[in-house]
Amino acid sequence: MVMLWLFWILLAIAVVAITAVLIVDRRSGGAPTGADRKRSRLPWIHWTTPQVAEPPRRLANSASLFQLPAVRARIRAQRWLHAGLAVLLVVCLLSASAVAGRPVRVTERSDALANRDIVLCLDVSTSMINIDASVLKTFSEILEDFDGERVGLVAWNSAAQTIVPLTDDYELLREQMDDLSDVLDIDPDNPTYRQALRYGEALSGTQNKSINGSSLAGDGLASCAQAFDNQGLERSRSIIFATDNQVIDPDKEQIYTLPDAANLLAERKIRLFSIYGADDEQSSKYQLDQTPEESREELKTVTEEQGRGRFYDVEDSGTGGQIVKELEKTEVNALGGRKQTRRTDTPQALVIALSVVIMAYLGLTTWRRA
Repeated sequence: MVMLWLFWILLAIAVVAITAVLIVDRRSGGAPTGADRKRSRLPWIHWTTPQVAEPPRRLANSASLFQLPAVRARIRAQRWLHAGLAVLLVVCLLSASAVAGRPVRVTERSDALANRDIVLCLDVSTSMINIDASVLKTFSEILEDFDGERVGLVAWNSAAQTIVPLTDDYELLREQMDDLSDVLDIDPDNPTYRQALRYGEALSGTQNKSINGSSLAGDGLASCAQAFDNQGLERSRSIIFATDNQVIDPDKEQIYTLPDAANLLAERKIRLFSIYGADDEQSSKYQLDQTPEESREELKTVTEEQGRGRFYDVEDSGTGGQIVKELEKTEVNALGGRKQTRRTDTPQALVIALSVVIMAYLGLTTWRRA
């Protein structure tokens, strides 16, 4: 693994070290010989007069000086300084040895994981606005563990709108999720004019004005099933479905009920992961065919009837990690992927530690000589 930044760090340390040595040497009174003066005719260079070091002298009856508090404090400080320099030198050698050993991070991954398609299916109805922030956070956590899988994002209410088609550009997905989080960061009861305008512009495709209904979970799930391309290819397909399942459909205009949509997924061999979340304050404002508890139970039952489906509550800790584990555990076996061992050099922390220790060592030695 080529690390150009390491070269620049070491070069900077070398420059600092050379500069420090030159400064200390100049302060210590070092000067060139006569020949050096003849070779250097630059007017802005002024050589100081060399100071000849005198040999040490012995003083009689000086033992009592070492009992003076100031002298003893100076000796203690000198010893602590030497001890600190010794510790820094040991740490420097250990860090350099560790860097030379090329520390690596070893991960195992199946080459079949890139053969997966995953659609994130998000309910953006009014009753879910306060919950969607947690759901999008879970979606972002799931993306952290992906490498090569294609992921899409579909938002729905009374109609479905594709926010991001299937792609392995995770940066684009994160940007769109962040933008969607900003759009949904509103008070559904008292949005400002600007917030309402942004919501309408960003999610206009989720509103079918010819339908007197909202949060049509069955149609939303069926629409997410249509987001998969290459239907004829043998690929792993999964939908992560986030909703409160609180359907408002007084005129019975919904085409697919939730069980019908789940059966459609089963026919197409699409695995279902459901994330349930509900805002109790919003639920009490609407006339619903089911209570929130009944809606949750229906979603859980429909999901788990698939056999391979998994149901989660949005408040559960580690929901994103659990979904990823389920995806990898089941679908790698189904696709027969071979496991690959990946080794990635991870010298960053050690190099930073080595650089800090070297700088500290040079700084202390420079200060001591000065």
